[in-house]
Amino acid sequence: MALPPIATFKIFLNSTFQEEDCRDQSVETLKVSFLGAVEEVGRAAVLVETREARILLDYGVKPSEPEPLFPGHVSAKDLDAVIITHAHLDHSGAAPLFMLNGRVKVYATEMTFKLCDILLRDFIKLSGYYIPYEVLEVEELIRRGVRIEYGETIKVKDAEITFLDAGHIPGSIQVLINADKTILYTGDFSTTRTRLLHGSKFNPDGVDAVVMESTYATTEHPKREELEKQFINNVKEVVELGGRALVPAFAVARSQEMMCVLEAYGLRESIFIDGMAVKVLDLFLEDKRYVDGYQLLYSAAKHVHRVNDRRKRKQAVERSGVIISPAGMLKGGPATFYVEKIFDDPYSAIYLVSFQIPGTPGAKLLEERKILIRGEDEVEVKARVEQFLFSAHAGRKELREYLKKLNPGSRVFTIHGEPEACRDLANYAKEELDLDAIVPEKSVKYEI
Repeated sequence: MALPPIATFKIFLNSTFQEEDCRDQSVETLKVSFLGAVEEVGRAAVLVETREARILLDYGVKPSEPEPLFPGHVSAKDLDAVIITHAHLDHSGAAPLFMLNGRVKVYATEMTFKLCDILLRDFIKLSGYYIPYEVLEVEELIRRGVRIEYGETIKVKDAEITFLDAGHIPGSIQVLINADKTILYTGDFSTTRTRLLHGSKFNPDGVDAVVMESTYATTEHPKREELEKQFINNVKEVVELGGRALVPAFAVARSQEMMCVLEAYGLRESIFIDGMAVKVLDLFLEDKRYVDGYQLLYSAAKHVHRVNDRRKRKQAVERSGVIISPAGMLKGGPATFYVEKIFDDPYSAIYLVSFQIPGTPGAKLLEERKILIRGEDEVEVKARVEQFLFSAHAGRKELREYLKKLNPGSRVFTIHGEPEACRDLANYAKEELDLDAIVPEKSVKYEI
C-alpha cells in the first residue's frame, strides 16, 4: 500500500535526506547560496555562511498544481539560525519543516509569527495532502519562535544581524548581516508610502553585497495618489447607481489598505469585509507597532461591517455597497460567493486590486471576461471588470533608485522575479551603475 505524501516525505527526511555536517571550517569570507527564488517568484531561501555561522534567510513555497513546490533541502542540524522576513507563504511556507527534528532557532517579528499562524493553518487546510508537515509543527514554530524588533541587532556566533523595516506588509523585515563582510537581504520590500505603511527607509550605502527582489523590475508602478483617485471614482460610480463593488483582495495588508483608502476619501456607508481579512484586521488593531497608518485603520474599522457567517454574507450582497474579500486572485475564499451573485449585473463591478498570476481565475476574468461558477459552468461576466495595480513591492523605478545608493563594485544578486525581470535588473546594475551584478544559479556557492 502506497504511503501518502506526508508519510513518505517524513521517512525520506529522516533517512536519505539527512546530510553530513557540511560546515566549511576554512571559510574566511562570507558566502551565499540560493535554494530557491532563482528566476522565479516563490520558494525564497537564501543560505549565508560566515566563518562560524550558517544562517538561512526565509524558507518558502511556490504555489503550483496539483502540489506546492519546496526549496532545496538544508538540514536543521546544519543551521545556526533561520530568519523569516515576513509571513507570506512564498517566504514562510516551508519553515515548519525545521520543527520535524532539530532545535534550530527561528527569528521573526511578533506580527510575522501571528500572521504565519493564520496563513500556515489555512495552507494545510487547502493543500494538506501534499504538505510534509502538520498543524503540530506549525504550533511548535509559533511557540518556539524567537521574537525580534525593528532596529534590533542580535549576535549569532561571529555574525551581527540587524532587522530593518521592509515596508512590505506589517511585520516584514530586511536583514543586514555583518561578519567579515556585510550583506543585505531585502526580502520583499517597498519604499513607497501607503495608507497602511511608510515604506522602507534604509539606505544600503556601504554594504558589500545585496540580495535583491526583482518582482517588478520591468514594471513601473502608477503614482499612489492617482491610483487611489481612479479606484475611488470607480467605486463611487457603481455605488451611486445602486450596484455592488466587489474588491477581491489579499487577506494580509491589501484588504486593510483598501479599507483605509475608502476611509480616507470619506466612503463609509455599506462597507463590508469578509473572510480571513477580518482575522488579520483584528491582529493589526491589537498591535499598533506594525501599522504606521494605525489611526486611519482604527477609524476605518469602526465603519466597516464584519461578515463572519452565511447570513451576513447574503445581507452584504443584497444591498448597494463595497465588499472587500479574499481571495485576491479569486482562487477560492468568500469572494467566489459574491462573484456568483453579481457576475450578470451590469450595474455592479469586480475591481481587482493586485497583480493576477497567469492562469488564475482573476487573470482569466481580465483577459476573457469569463469566470467559472461553482467549479462547473464558465459564464460571461456582465458586471464591470477593472484592475487597479496596488502593490506592496518596489517597482522598476524604486528598485533602480535603491541600487544607485550602492558603492561601485558592490555585489548584487537579483532573485525573486521572473527570468526577464531578474536579468533586466542585473543588467541595469552592471551596465549603468558599475555594480558586480548577476542572476545567481541555484545551489551555487558565491563568495563575497
